[in-house]
Amino acid sequence: MVRIIEFPRYASFAQAFPNTIPFSESIGFIARVDDQDPKDLDYPFYVTAHEVAHQWWGHQVVSGDTKGATILVETLAQYSALMVMEKTYGKDKMRKFLKYELDRYLMGRGQERKKELPIAFNENQGYIHYAKGSLVMYLLQDQIGQDKVNQALRAVIAQHANQGAPYPSSKVLVDALRKVTPKDKQALIADLFESIVLFENRALSANAKSVGNGQYEVTLTASSNKLKADELGAEKELPLHDWIDIGVDDKDGKPLFRERKLIDRKDLTFTMLVKGEPAKAGIDPDNKYIDRKPEDNLIKVEMPIK
Repeated sequence: MVRIIEFPRYASFAQAFPNTIPFSESIGFIARVDDQDPKDLDYPFYVTAHEVAHQWWGHQVVSGDTKGATILVETLAQYSALMVMEKTYGKDKMRKFLKYELDRYLMGRGQERKKELPIAFNENQGYIHYAKGSLVMYLLQDQIGQDKVNQALRAVIAQHANQGAPYPSSKVLVDALRKVTPKDKQALIADLFESIVLFENRALSANAKSVGNGQYEVTLTASSNKLKADELGAEKELPLHDWIDIGVDDKDGKPLFRERKLIDRKDLTFTMLVKGEPAKAGIDPDNKYIDRKPEDNLIKVEMPIK
């Protein structure tokens, strides 16, 4: 049991204390969330899950005053909250949470006045350890499995919970994650935590034809590009060798098809067989990767004129 205590809206935040969460009325108590509206986020629940997670990340595992150490507190609280949201609302609903975090990250890096740093070396930059933190941790668990990530987190807690100085740095988490990550996915750790990597995934065209029994053959053409940015935003292309989802949605935005493909070239063509009438198709349809223009990941499926 935890106590949630309202305070006036002179400030907009929540904070975790032992068994107690002070919560501004401006981000919770006056919220109106419509679960039937696909654009609505139950953000009071999301924020509460984040603050409860601090009972472990920040209260038990205390990070040192070093670059990147905030990922042991804020990033892991974000990840814990995302997993609660997924368990509560289901995998199919995670797209809107990921898109929300992606928008926050892209806005933050666009407003950066000094320099953007990789998450493992960030200097208490909120748009990095909160928003980007959610994205990189969610993608990692999606690629290697929640069990592997949980194994790493248990190791961090076992070694560092309720300990005094010296307090751990971000290296503790990155090393623990690297240890449980399969050999063929090791490059993900460097991309997600030690570099600034961006994608340009784009759906170019999608066509479908009925093949009977309520099934459709969908042909998608798409493109992909991978970039690495330095601290001041200068970019260079990286070779593609990444496992990215392709997918098809119906008119209500519900997935009809998802399949992970090894993307190793820029120009792409896929053929998919789906049950149900397709409305949109694309690459990385659920915004798992950090893409500077996520709106073009999906495109309308063109159907033959009847």
